[in-house]
Amino acid sequence: MKFAFIASLPLVLGAACAQAIPLTYGSATHDTTAWQELADAPNGDPFGVSWSTDNGTTWGRDDLTVGQTVQFKFSVHKQNVGNHYADLLKGWIDWDQNGVFDVSDEVAYGEHKLTDYEPVLGSWQTPAVPDFAYYSDEYTLTDDHIGDFWLRAIVTCTHSITNMYGGLWGDQWTSEYTDNYENLMTPTGHYYQGETEEWKITVRAVPEPASLAILGMGLIGLVARSRSRNK
Repeated sequence: MKFAFIASLPLVLGAACAQAIPLTYGSATHDTTAWQELADAPNGDPFGVSWSTDNGTTWGRDDLTVGQTVQFKFSVHKQNVGNHYADLLKGWIDWDQNGVFDVSDEVAYGEHKLTDYEPVLGSWQTPAVPDFAYYSDEYTLTDDHIGDFWLRAIVTCTHSITNMYGGLWGDQWTSEYTDNYENLMTPTGHYYQGETEEWKITVRAVPEPASLAILGMGLIGLVARSRSRNK
């Protein structure tokens, strides 16, 4: 699992910007990222979760402000194709800040069925489609959103799901599972393949006019002082 980060800090691995998610959320673990990982590889980004406040023109991880409309993107990269039924992606945000990820917190889900994208299956085949992404709905932030919110994203495969529930390899293609993968994919547990990413998202209030005025006066003062020194 990748480190959890404070959204406003630089994307640098290390203790300075890593922050552990509260224990109340439980954990999701994996053994290997050989078949699925969270990463925006085409853009050179080793992380898979990002968000946009300008209709998808730019994606980043800045703090958010009340009044903005935000959409979340979950990018997946595959090093190998595999022989399983599908890759799965799911994301949660604890909007009600109750310390757990529940059904109402789900913001994204996607199934990448291999036979729809890969002409040749095989554990060590190079993918024809190595990168894809899923998107959340758009959320307009209000005063009710002020504060910090935890996000968790998981990418895994259908074999990992059937294995969690005691199923066999061939069960991946049965309706018992194909009709229920979204419900069976939970925010905690051991998934074998794939990866988990966690982020703390901060939503701030809109600065009050008085604060903006003080800030503006301060900037004007700095400019004036700089000019006087340059004379």
